[in-house]
Amino acid sequence: MNKSVYEKNIEALRKKYPVWAQILEEVKRKKRNFDVIAEESLMGNTILKVVQEGRTLYLNGKYAPMAVIERWFEQQGEIEEYAPIVITGISNGEHVRQIMERVPKTSNILIYEPSFELFRRAMQEVDLSFLFQTDIPVGIIVDGINEHEIDIYFHFFISYDNMALLRYYISGNYEKLFPEKMETFIKRLKKYVSDIQTTWDTVLRYANVRAVNVLANLHHLYEGYSMGELFGMLPEDVPVIIVSAGPSLNKNIMELKKAVGKACIIATDTAMKPLLNAGIIPNLFVIVDGLKPELLFQHKDISKVPMVTMTAVSTEPMTCHKGKKFFYYADSGLENKIMRELGEKGGEGILPCLMTGGSVATSAFSLALNMGARTVILVGQDLAMTGNKTHADGTFQDKMDDIDVNSREYFEVESIDGGKVLTRIDFKLYLEWFERYIKEWSHITTIDATEGGALIHGSKIMTLKKAIQKYCKREYNVKWHIDHCKKLFSGESQEMVLELFAKAPEKLREVQKKAQEGLGYYERLEKYLHKHGNSDKELGKILKKIKKINRYMETDYMAQTVMESLVGLNYTLRPLVYQMQEEQSEELLDIAEQGKVLLYGVAIAVEEIILIAEGTVVKYANEHPLEKGCEKE
Repeated sequence: MNKSVYEKNIEALRKKYPVWAQILEEVKRKKRNFDVIAEESLMGNTILKVVQEGRTLYLNGKYAPMAVIERWFEQQGEIEEYAPIVITGISNGEHVRQIMERVPKTSNILIYEPSFELFRRAMQEVDLSFLFQTDIPVGIIVDGINEHEIDIYFHFFISYDNMALLRYYISGNYEKLFPEKMETFIKRLKKYVSDIQTTWDTVLRYANVRAVNVLANLHHLYEGYSMGELFGMLPEDVPVIIVSAGPSLNKNIMELKKAVGKACIIATDTAMKPLLNAGIIPNLFVIVDGLKPELLFQHKDISKVPMVTMTAVSTEPMTCHKGKKFFYYADSGLENKIMRELGEKGGEGILPCLMTGGSVATSAFSLALNMGARTVILVGQDLAMTGNKTHADGTFQDKMDDIDVNSREYFEVESIDGGKVLTRIDFKLYLEWFERYIKEWSHITTIDATEGGALIHGSKIMTLKKAIQKYCKREYNVKWHIDHCKKLFSGESQEMVLELFAKAPEKLREVQKKAQEGLGYYERLEKYLHKHGNSDKELGKILKKIKKINRYMETDYMAQTVMESLVGLNYTLRPLVYQMQEEQSEELLDIAEQGKVLLYGVAIAVEEIILIAEGTVVKYANEHPLEKGCEKE
């Protein structure tokens, strides 16, 4: 042992990691199957070699270790700012020294030594004091001392924004000496990087689904109507016929012509094409899906039928449909801001909610009751695989394919004709919704005139022909009342909306700046916890700033809009961060990691959403300037 070198090393270690120094001095030599020998290379460097089971392995070269390092730098090319460097094996430390001196000072350097005994011998023979005296970010993991902190160091040193810059150095012969430990470490490193990539792929994938819909559809809201205009429109003796696209619709669709002018016919989105092809123009149709394809709406008469919709639904049907649109509440930050501003200017200020059981048909049922109906007739509401089909012909295809009902996905329920029929879990849930609310709303008469499919308990079973004869007796011009509804926005309120549209990118940049500020606070929290735990007043100051950022993200309308676009990401701002006096360091580290993931997601999503905003609401505001003092009819 080189005593002077060891004393220099242990003194430096004691100042940086006193517990480590204590472990090195107190833990007795462990049993090992190798010997570590120090010798001088031809170039005058102290090098280490390992003798194991009759073979001699030099760590980082026998003759010129510096040449090994030079070759590594040549292979790496330019090492960019903030690149994380992962080194496996401390060996004689010369490669570590060179990397620390030559890579950018902003680099994070993480060193993994898989052998406690080899680390102890290196401390005894070569100068490693520089490792414990540097100001640049260097993390050291030594098996037998702190290997349980590997994942913590990964989190601390490698992130989405720097992982593409990652470089790693594997010291010579370490893979031969410690194959299992090296393989495990490399696998953990690769998995960590892969998990980061998966997380951010998810961020990007979900960053524009809801945001695209809302931003692209907001100008329809600007030109549209509140669903509240429809409420109470119907006399009690005028029934509502809800037309769904179950397979049985093909049986009795032509009967609906007899109800035109004597009922309010509300279609589900998928039922529109069969109805229009049959020459039947419904009074309204409902859409609730954010991913409904344009295929369902490609019909020359689609725009003749007013749509009941929300800003979060699929953009394709909204664009395809040129007619009147009635909006219900979408719970979108920007939409909420617009409606609050409208309320301050004397308008409604809110959009009504449309209670739904998860399907467009259950939503149409809720709409019917809000419109004042006391009798609701269901048509095409099979909720089952009638005739081994999911939908009526003419919906997704002119002739729907038969499905393979032998799958475990399908199971039997009571059929409307007293037998059994196959259904699936989503249809069963809708069935239960109807049964629950038919029972609860006992003052409503619900007629099931589907003539096929599952039995809806509580409904009255009747053919559509008989239902029309019995309940559709009074002539009532529903279209006239719909045509005379008042628009949501006019005059000053239109100016307000267009101004919000135009300023969307500016407001989004504010959200991004706040997210980046919050990221900085979370990083400060992590660094502080690694050094001090959770018992200092400084911790409270950091958490107070984080709380302020989180409050902004929760309450600002544009921050909410961005956050809505991340619903597919399974992270949230946990309330634990506010309980700062009760938390342990490990829990706060977990909070910091989740907070970073979410805020980084916000920062990324903003870039995507700005592009969306510029192509939608900003473009609309520029193309539709409102002349001062002019009101739209």
